[in-house]
Amino acid sequence: MMLALSVLTGCAAGRPPADPGFPRFSPEQLRADGYPDPHHAHALPGWSPRRDAAGREFGYRTVCNGPRWLDRPDVARAAGRLSLGPFTVEFDTAYDPCQIAPLLEHCEAALVDVGALLGLAPAGGLPILDPDNLDEYEQLTGQGPWRMMSYRDGACTVQPVPVLIARTLLPHAAYELVARWLLDVGGCGALPLWLREGLAVYAADLGVHLNNYMGQYRPDGLVLFSPGEAEALLAAAPLPDPELDRQMHRRAQYTALVMVWRLVEDHGGPTRLRALLAGVRDGDAPDDACRAAYGLDLATLAAQLDATQGPEPIGDAVQSRSPHLPDAARDAAAPEKRTSDE
Repeated sequence: MMLALSVLTGCAAGRPPADPGFPRFSPEQLRADGYPDPHHAHALPGWSPRRDAAGREFGYRTVCNGPRWLDRPDVARAAGRLSLGPFTVEFDTAYDPCQIAPLLEHCEAALVDVGALLGLAPAGGLPILDPDNLDEYEQLTGQGPWRMMSYRDGACTVQPVPVLIARTLLPHAAYELVARWLLDVGGCGALPLWLREGLAVYAADLGVHLNNYMGQYRPDGLVLFSPGEAEALLAAAPLPDPELDRQMHRRAQYTALVMVWRLVEDHGGPTRLRALLAGVRDGDAPDDACRAAYGLDLATLAAQLDATQGPEPIGDAVQSRSPHLPDAARDAAAPEKRTSDE
């Protein structure tokens, strides 16, 4: 059974209340249905763009509808540049703007959803560079395609948008990117990497893909790391051996996901998480903010969430569904095609 979080004496009364409805899924539901993955709903019949409180459409298919430019008044367009809200993406002029626009559309939706999850607001703008091809991406970032982006110092280089679309990973990448940015500009850089990285992939709903990537590593033994091992790998530069780097990076990300899944789903929901992040944002020492939200310092919290202790949320099976395909195509998909890889 999963280890329960202990509470430091005297801290329980001051903690934020747990959210009703968390955990959202029973162990039986998770084993049957796997991790949630809402980012492919636009491929289903009857899908339409979302609307804000004023009734305006936003997000996917509101800048372009396929190859058709929709001329939104709040989108700035120039040769090799598109801007929407705080996001500006630069790209090779050989690309049609509608090939790149889906990145901005998904980032716009992510700002709404991830901002609400984390309780953090944007500050300034986020420049995004979209390289011409994967070779250029690897040259600019020094990392392989299993790492979808390089974010540092308030700027991002992302894998070419057409590549991410082909891999069915573009919405996930946009949500992960926005989460990284909000945590950075929200003053949360002092939090440990397992928490920041775990929050980014949790916000991006990457559980399906990360769990399925583990399938090739499970025959060799445990795929999860201790908190210290995951922290060290996430902080390290890419390993010189590409195959080893791919394995270690994905296992470290999956470890961070499992830790944050347990934290949010099983120990209070987003309210306590937002209290922790708000405390750090407002200047509290990270350990103090963590004690106020969870009754534990960060090191003790990490030990209690150790992904190697207790079962994985959905077990060790490859998730037998293709969330990016309509039902008929999904049912016919071969198991090896049920998740995207590089």
